This record gives sequence, structure tokens and C-alpha cells, in this order.
Amino acid sequence: MRILMRLFLFLMSSSLFAQTGSIIDSLKLELVKDQADTTRAMVLNDLAYYYLYQDTDTAVYYGHKAYDFAEEIGYHKVRANAKLYTGNAFLFSNRMDSAEVFYKQAFGIAKKHELKKSAIYSSLGMLYKNNGKLDRAVRIYYEGIIEDEKEGNEYGKFIKLNNLANVYSILENKQKSIELLLEAVEISENSENPNIRYASGTILNGVGAIYIELGQLEEGLTYFQRSLEANKANENKREIARNYQNIGATQSKLGNYTEALDYLKKAFSLREELADKKELTETYFELGNTYGKLKQNAQVKFHFDRALELGLELGDQALLSKIYQTRSNTYEELGESALALESYKLHTLYRDSILQEENLKNVSEIETKYETAKKDKELLAQNLEIEQANGRLQSRNAQLYFLLFSLVLLGYVFWQRQKRKNQEIDSLKKEHQIKTLESLIQGEEKERFRIARELHDGVNGDLSAIKFKLSALSDKENPAIGEAVAMIDDSCKQVRAISHNLVPPSLENFNLVEALEEYIENTNGIHQPEIDFQHLGEHPRLSKNAEINIFRIVQELVVNALKHAEAQQINVQLSCREEEIQLTVEDDGKGFDTSAQNKSGIGLSNIQSRVDYLQADKDVLSNQEGTSYTLSMNKNLLP
Repeated sequence: MRILMRLFLFLMSSSLFAQTGSIIDSLKLELVKDQADTTRAMVLNDLAYYYLYQDTDTAVYYGHKAYDFAEEIGYHKVRANAKLYTGNAFLFSNRMDSAEVFYKQAFGIAKKHELKKSAIYSSLGMLYKNNGKLDRAVRIYYEGIIEDEKEGNEYGKFIKLNNLANVYSILENKQKSIELLLEAVEISENSENPNIRYASGTILNGVGAIYIELGQLEEGLTYFQRSLEANKANENKREIARNYQNIGATQSKLGNYTEALDYLKKAFSLREELADKKELTETYFELGNTYGKLKQNAQVKFHFDRALELGLELGDQALLSKIYQTRSNTYEELGESALALESYKLHTLYRDSILQEENLKNVSEIETKYETAKKDKELLAQNLEIEQANGRLQSRNAQLYFLLFSLVLLGYVFWQRQKRKNQEIDSLKKEHQIKTLESLIQGEEKERFRIARELHDGVNGDLSAIKFKLSALSDKENPAIGEAVAMIDDSCKQVRAISHNLVPPSLENFNLVEALEEYIENTNGIHQPEIDFQHLGEHPRLSKNAEINIFRIVQELVVNALKHAEAQQINVQLSCREEEIQLTVEDDGKGFDTSAQNKSGIGLSNIQSRVDYLQADKDVLSNQEGTSYTLSMNKNLLP
């Protein structure tokens, strides 16, 4: 959707490209001056940002320098931005995996130090869109919009609405795209930010373009007129010219050729003043097309010739293909078969390969008309000879074609059977693996129940008896006996807590969310630091098997964070949206080597077994900033 891409570039740069060189030179001069550490960190960060538009490798270099220096002085805002700009450099150079790593690091720093994350959400959304992960891009943009609304970040929300509209357009959900763009227009029209207000006309033009794509010409014309009013108020000549072009082209489609010419001439006048050759070319050939409707052959020839002259000068093959095709159609309507054929042949040199078969059919039809007008008898004789030859060939080769077809069919049937067998084998292997995991997990749960019962009924009972006997001796006023009784009380609490963690009663009586809430509350009562639990979305309705396994994974990850990572902050989040369940456990501990996680010990191995059993997707990110462990599950695939 070209109009939205124009808007994105406008909002990102707005004359930035022309100024980047001088800005970079000024920043480099600042580096050689004696200045405060915080100022130096910001200058390095700004260099990483502005080099994005000139040299992405240099942007990465300054991003690393900014981060290292900011880490030395503890300037967390610059640390987060340095990671973000480095990620942007990788995104701009199409290194998607590296970009995602740096975005997640930026997000982790921003979250830990309570910094604004709006720009990180925007960049992550762009990453997922470019990667073709459109559903994830939609989710990230919506999360970013929620964050912007909380922070009152009008600009951030405005950018995300436009980007989100672009994603929905790619998903062919045009109505949703229109809805989001109109929400952005409302923000623009009421904003005090001049950049946002200046963009309203561009967005309205985009809405009109979508309605034209949908074939709703009158609706599209309405939004083009609204866009024109906004652009006139902002004195945006380039967009005003585009408005005139779009209105003129739409009026031409509606058959209002006189009005169409008025608007197209206005577009031409402005574009000639702006000296934009590509846009001027578009106006030339649209004028040629409209004059063709009015049968003004001289004007048709003049405007198409000028359009082709500029198109060839630009070397834009897509534009040339469009001009030649439009000229071909116009000349065919005027009855100029030879010129139509010539234009169409030139169009085929530039055509898109997707349209090849259709274009070949069209040129064949035009050529037949032209040749028939000149050599009717000759063509009839040639056609008769060709038909006779084809008849002989068809008779001679019928058996060969049948044999080849049979061989292809047999090969296809064999391939399909083999494919089904392979699928059945894979299915059996997977089913066997799941049953094995299920048996192991059920055995573990039984053993947990046995140990919990022995702790509760045996050890806890013995401790209670010892406490009773010691209490009977308290009349001797021995301080050591009182201390022993207190220690036994503490031990009883510990035994009960361990017993409850082994077999949480809440899992039997309540749902997963309530069980996790109780577990976190109990753990916070006996451990530091405090664990934060969040639940987003609906309460999932799952089988007890699935709930137990998810619960055990949370237990294992929390214990790892407390015991091994020495974390000061632990966050557990369970989100449920439609058919997807996502579990995230994050900490700010010392992290571990993720490449060796399956060899690290029984705990992580146990987690992996449960992940396999749940058929979940796992994403682990761990470094010196902490560890993030995310599971994504489809409710329909859970046991």
C-alpha cells in the first residue's frame, strides 16, 4: 500500500535525510570536546541513530560504543536506546534474527528500569511485519498502543495506528485498515503536534485509495476531497498535487471527463512546479488516457509521448509497463489497431511475470485483429493449413500423450501413498513419545503425592508429638525448651509448605490461575524476593493433566530463579487470548548458557519433557541482564 509507506517515511524522517550529513558532522565535533559523561553518552547514541540513514554498519559501531559507555556510568536510558538503534540498524540491513535479539535486550532494560517502551514496540512490530509474522506484528502493535495510552504518548499511538493499518491491508482486511486510519485521522485533527497535524491529509488520501481498491468510487472521492481540504490548510503542495491526480483519475473512471481534465491539469501544474519527474509522468499518461475517452487523438499522442519520454529517462520498468498498457488500451478504443499492437508489444517487455499468461492472450487478440484487417485471405489459408497439421499431429501423438499421462498419474498416486505412510509413521512416533512422556509425568505425580502424604502424615505427625512432649516440660522454666518448641513450629510450617507445593490442593479444587495465585502467595510468604504474578485475558478451561504440567513448569522456573539465578525480581505472566495460551517467567538474575540448557540438570530436562508433552513452542533468552522463558501453547493441541 504505497500511500501508507509514504506516510511512514514522512513521519520517520520529515526532511531528516537532507539534514543527516550536517547533523552527523556536528555530533562528531561534540565528541572531541570536554563534556559531562551523560552528554557524551547521548552524543554517541545520537550518532547511532542518524547513521541509520547513511551506513548501517557504522550505526551498529556507534550503538555498541554508546551502550558500553552508558553501562560504565549507569545511564540506563541510553543503554536501552543504544540496543534499540543497533536493532534498527540490523532491521534496515535485513538481518532479522540479530535485530530481534537487540530489541528484546532493549525491552528488558526498559522494563527493569521503568523506561518508556513505545519506540521498541514500534520497531518490534516492523520486524515481525517484515518477517511475515503478521499475527505477531498485530499483537505487538496493540500492546504498544495500550502502553502509549497509559503514558499519554499521542505520537507513539499515532505511528502504531498507521503501521497497524498497513499490516491489516496486507492481510486483505481493508475495512479494519480504514477503521484504524480514521482513528489516526481523529488524533491528527485534534493534535497540537505540527508533524501529526501535517499528516492528516496524507492519511485521508490513503483511506480514499483503499475505497478505490474496493471499487467504491464515490466513497473514495469523498475522502480525496477531505484530504484536499486538509492539505490546502497545511499548504502541503506535494499532497495537494496527489489529491488532484486521484480526484481526476476517479472522475475519469466515473465518466466525468471534463471534471477529470480540470483536476488533472491542476495536478500537472503543481507537479511541474515541484519538478518530480515520476509523479509528473503519472499525470501525463492519465491525461492521455482521459483525452482518449474524449476522442482527442492529438492530445492523446502528445501526453503519452511525454509520459514515455520521462519514464525512459527514469528507467522505471513498472511505470513504463503501466504507460504502455494504458496507451495500448486507449488506442484500441480509438480504433488504432497498429498503434495499440505496438504499445502492447512494448508493454510485454516490462510486464510482471505474474501477468504473463493473461498479457500473451491479450496481445494475441490484438495481433489477430490487426493482421485480419490487412491479410484476411492469407490468414484464412494459413489457419486452415495449421488446423490440418494439428489434426495429423494430434492423431499421431494421442497414444504417446495418453502413455505419458498414465505414467505421471501413477507416479503421483505412488507419491501420495508414500506421503501418507510417512505421515502415519510420524504420527505413530509422536503418539508413542507423548504416551511415554505421559507415563513418566504421571509416575512423577504419584511419587510427589506419596512423598507429600508421608511428610504430612509421618514427619509432621512426629514433629507434633515431639512438640507436645517438650511443651509438657515447659513448667521447668528452661529457656532452651521454649526455643525448641518454636523451632519445631517453624519446621512444621516448612513441612506443610513443601507438602502443599508437591501436591497443591488448589489444583484439585480450583483452576490453573487460582492454583498459581495460591502458589505465588505461599512462596512469597517463605522466600525473598517477592514474586509478581499477572493474568491477562480469560480463564483457560484445560484438562487437569495440562494444568498440572503448566503448574509444574512454573514451579521449576521459579525455583531456578530463586536457587540458581540469585534473582532480585521475578515476574510470572499467564495470558489467554482465543485459542492461544502464553506463559512467561522472567527474572533479573545472572542467567545461564542457553546453548547447553538441555544438559544443565534434571530441572531443565524435566521442564523440556513437559514442554514436549504439551506440544508447546519455547523461546528462551538469557544473558547478564536476566532470563526470559516463554511458552506458547494452542489450547486445541493440549492433552
